[in-house]
Amino acid sequence: MSEQGPGQRLRIPPAAIAGIILAALCGLALYIRIALPYDQVFVNDWVWFRDTDAYYYIRHIENLVHNFPRLNAFDPYMLYPGGSVGLHRPLLAWLIAGVALLIGGGSPAQHTIEAVGAYIPAILGALTLIPVYFIGKELFNRWAGLIAAALVAILPSEFLHRSLLGFTDHHVAEVLFSAASMLFFIMAVKRAREREISFRHLLSRDWATIRKPVIYALLAGLFLGLYLLSWVGGLMFVFIMCAYLVVQFIVDHLRHKSTDYLCIVGTPLFLIAFLMLLPVLDEGSRDAAYRVAMSLAIVTPVVLSLISRFWAGRAWKPIFYPLTLLGLAGIGLALLRAISPSLLTFMLRQFSIFAPAGARLTVMEVQPLLFPGGNFSFQIAWANFTTSFLISFIALAMLAFATVKARSAERTFFLLWSIIMLMAVLGQRRFGYYYVINAALLTGYFSWKMLDLAGLGKLLAGPRQAVTAAKEFRKRPKKTRDKSRPRTFMQPRGAWLRVIAVGIALFFLVFFPNFSGASRLAGTPNFVIHEGWYTSLQWLRDNSPEPFGDADYYYQLYPPRAGFEYPGTAYGVMSWWDYGYFITQIGRRLPNANPTQAGARQAGRYFTAQDESSANEQLDELGTRYVVIDYTMPTGKFYAMVEWAGLSRDEFFDVYYQRGEDGSLSPITLYHTAYYRSTAVRLYNFAGQAVVPQESVVVSYEEEIAPAGVRYKEITGAWFFDTYEEAEAHMAEQEADNYRIVSPNPFSSPVPLETLDSYRLVHETDSGIQMYDMDLPHVKIFEYLGH
Repeated sequence: MSEQGPGQRLRIPPAAIAGIILAALCGLALYIRIALPYDQVFVNDWVWFRDTDAYYYIRHIENLVHNFPRLNAFDPYMLYPGGSVGLHRPLLAWLIAGVALLIGGGSPAQHTIEAVGAYIPAILGALTLIPVYFIGKELFNRWAGLIAAALVAILPSEFLHRSLLGFTDHHVAEVLFSAASMLFFIMAVKRAREREISFRHLLSRDWATIRKPVIYALLAGLFLGLYLLSWVGGLMFVFIMCAYLVVQFIVDHLRHKSTDYLCIVGTPLFLIAFLMLLPVLDEGSRDAAYRVAMSLAIVTPVVLSLISRFWAGRAWKPIFYPLTLLGLAGIGLALLRAISPSLLTFMLRQFSIFAPAGARLTVMEVQPLLFPGGNFSFQIAWANFTTSFLISFIALAMLAFATVKARSAERTFFLLWSIIMLMAVLGQRRFGYYYVINAALLTGYFSWKMLDLAGLGKLLAGPRQAVTAAKEFRKRPKKTRDKSRPRTFMQPRGAWLRVIAVGIALFFLVFFPNFSGASRLAGTPNFVIHEGWYTSLQWLRDNSPEPFGDADYYYQLYPPRAGFEYPGTAYGVMSWWDYGYFITQIGRRLPNANPTQAGARQAGRYFTAQDESSANEQLDELGTRYVVIDYTMPTGKFYAMVEWAGLSRDEFFDVYYQRGEDGSLSPITLYHTAYYRSTAVRLYNFAGQAVVPQESVVVSYEEEIAPAGVRYKEITGAWFFDTYEEAEAHMAEQEADNYRIVSPNPFSSPVPLETLDSYRLVHETDSGIQMYDMDLPHVKIFEYLGH
């Protein structure tokens, strides 16, 4: 704070003002993330987490608390048969388990473990505002940084969703540590470029020149290492940094600038991160790719620098430098392909995040941002980013022009980082939790530029000028003072009115559209788990045999996969893969499929099987004893089962159009006989009992083409029969194949069904699901008698 003399006004430095505002924003972020969803997470004596993967983490954390700091490299509870690997990247689990052990005095209660696990994501989410602010300050100014931090606090994005109370997953840790790493990388590059550091400074030990850039580079490496310890897919940010270094090496070489500083910053950064990661790497193909990628990242700045120096020393044309790099890259890929084609294929496959395909698209978070379900829609982009999504495109163009003009290395990095993250989020909506940082910073930059154009930049410089003028005025003798007084920073008032008007417009453009979305998202009831699932799996835990004979085996350290054998008492629980971690953590049982999509194809084949013997073959192969099914599996999730089974949806159901009296077409979903014969429908919809149809309907249809070129099926006729046999006979009389036996109600079968003798209904929740004028239980559990 500046000194205050007699009669002087107290003046708070801008840095202190920014710090106060940032602290308030962090408090607001905590309020949104903790207070609003509190009653949805802490229910009675339970903790209901907001994500299926949270139950995966809590399972590992429970085990880690009993064996701290040792983690299982293999977990037999995660999948049956075969088990699953343990946590690939354990940082978040270590953090939560460590805090729980401290709070619990070395032996925390189950509720303490779960409560700590619920709070940590919200705290990490609020802390993320700090590196965002400083990135904005380094790239633009502190006010742009504050706007960006405010947006990160309130944008109703994937980041807000994944940093809410109870969303115990690594995503928020990824964002915090990657943002911190990007901050220190920007600071290292900026300081190194300003000071023009070179190898000469290193050799002469000129610490005064190189100290700050090297410290920032090491901090960037530290946080990159923490990031890599948080997520197994962390090579994405290593790729971003390496891509930038290649671009900046080429740009500097073409401009005849020294490239030493890039090597001095880049190599120690990657080395620190790699050394932090080494202890957790295993012998699998994924971690083999990590070893290769990180080794390449370490040596790349060295190689690029040596080649640059070699070319510059011979005064060869600079254009040959990028051509040489391109040739070396081609040779490297060819060598890698010759040495290990599978490793090269695995590494290249990681770029599929930008264009996922196949059955993976049935996973909601994997769908493209602008093409959910294969059709263009701006709805998800707006729900995540509101106006910031469009503003970020405008700001990218503005910033690209300014960067080229100013030749700013740190802004070049930010541009490349933003473009790659934009490509990622367009490919998969889940990466919105990363792009929120870029979108907020770009919007902060845009907002500041608008305020600057309105005159705010000059006005903020006014107080300093006014203070200087006032001091000079007071120093002058009274007789020589002019009658005019020095201007205050509030003059001219017209300029301030213009700035205020632009500020109000920006408030309604940038901030206001986010308020309702953020409060709605944070306060939305927990849709991930329902009380029916919780109580059903607790029932299963209490009323089914222990798969390993001893309940405490859940907390043991297990031998490696190669040396592990399941006992004869072990068995699996069949459900859709979404619920695998629920079955493990709440039920303490062994799922046949889990949210890694392991077992998803077998589960899809089982639930879509058309006869009991085919379904039983699947369960016998998997060693299943219980089947847990909820109301969504034969309804909203059924299409995903069909996809994973490798079948076509129109075998089971289709959307038809019927023409009304006014000539308009209206859609209707009709279910085919294969749908009713599927195991999922027979178990949940009809409880495995025999069904005699009350009515069977036959429809005929014609395939038409809409003006937009889209094909659709229009119903041309409908016949109603008292029995399925009559409907089948009518079908047999038709020469064309455009006839179907259908029903519009998934709970009213047009085809007779036999009793499923191999299954016994052992548990169902109380009714509470209203669907098709029926009051249905949320979850049903069947015992497989053929086990």
